[in-house]
Amino acid sequence: MAPIGDFLWGAATASHQVEGGNRWNDWWELEESGRLPHRSGEACRHYELYESDFDLAKSLGHNAHRFSIEWSRIEPRPGEWNPAALDHYGDVIAALRRRDIEPVITLHHFTNPAWLAERGGWTSRDCVDAFARYVDYVAARLAGSVKYWLTVNEPTVYVKHAFLSCDWPPCGSRSRIDAARAMRNLCRAHRVAYGILHRHRSDAMVGFAHSAPYVVPCDPGSIVDRLAARARDFALNSIVFRLLGANPRKVLDFIGINYYARQVIRARSEAGKYSPFGTECMADHHGSPRAFSPLGWEVHAPGLGAVLRQLSRYGVPLMVTENGIATADETLRTQYLRDHVAALGQAVRSGIPVLGYLYWTLMDNYEWTAGRTARFGLAHVDFETQQRSLRPAADAFRSLIASGGIL
Repeated sequence: MAPIGDFLWGAATASHQVEGGNRWNDWWELEESGRLPHRSGEACRHYELYESDFDLAKSLGHNAHRFSIEWSRIEPRPGEWNPAALDHYGDVIAALRRRDIEPVITLHHFTNPAWLAERGGWTSRDCVDAFARYVDYVAARLAGSVKYWLTVNEPTVYVKHAFLSCDWPPCGSRSRIDAARAMRNLCRAHRVAYGILHRHRSDAMVGFAHSAPYVVPCDPGSIVDRLAARARDFALNSIVFRLLGANPRKVLDFIGINYYARQVIRARSEAGKYSPFGTECMADHHGSPRAFSPLGWEVHAPGLGAVLRQLSRYGVPLMVTENGIATADETLRTQYLRDHVAALGQAVRSGIPVLGYLYWTLMDNYEWTAGRTARFGLAHVDFETQQRSLRPAADAFRSLIASGGIL
């Protein structure tokens, strides 16, 4: 692995999941109306407690931290800016810099200003222009102190949940047309934001965070399983790069990789129904036992190395911007972290350019439709008292960082 001075080690958070009181976005509105199963409420009160949370990160040897800016705080109404909110994020960056922690900023992490949602969100005609206006406003103030930028987080995941399964805002009816329109607009927004950020800072490193499952056929000897796995892999791991243009390297300085699980795909369901994108098989794979997290995601560390190799074909550096497990089994969490860092080390030693590894997440948070039941944190959070307490995996991660990540 690279020396700690060159490699970014840390954790990641997202504004709506940790800040609390993000009452100007579409998630908050639907939470309060009862259309979502959980309310974020105060979340982790990170908007107030960020200094002590960064002390925690520093104590663990982190030299990087990924966080997101809440667009709805910056622009609570269309064209109406909130300078105090932007000053707050400037203070957050300064707090990280004082601790020698490199900020990695995400500009859009699933939530939208309520006013944009009312206009149709990412299906509206002016959504890209609105995003560009927001990015320009933020970059004019913050680009001088931030090198690493992620424009959007997991566009494929956002589109799936918002427009196909419809369990995220806008919680409307399923629409493949809206899904396709939103995906195109998110990719256009990235391209536009890339140019804006480089205009404000020529040496900026700009990418997006890509959800990258490792997709394999259930039966490699079955042509229909192989075709279904290939189709799913294209939909989840390739199409977004196609939509960035003929040469994605023109609008990518790096790719953020969010890796959590392997997907084992068979063409037909247990009921015998065929699907062109297949269905996930949860049984043992060729007699080999498989482990799953409580969220039903397979624990498969070699998949991280596989997706890093797969996405290295785009010819730009990679950064693991999310990787973690929600579990109450602290032995499993610690082993998960060690195994995935080991897989990362193998990829780096094979020559794949990796900038850093950011665990999801620094502390337990509001985990979208799973609420507070899915606990990913290096630190346990008592949501009644807002007390943080480090888990054994945090100490294991600290030791990995101190050793350069070599097991």
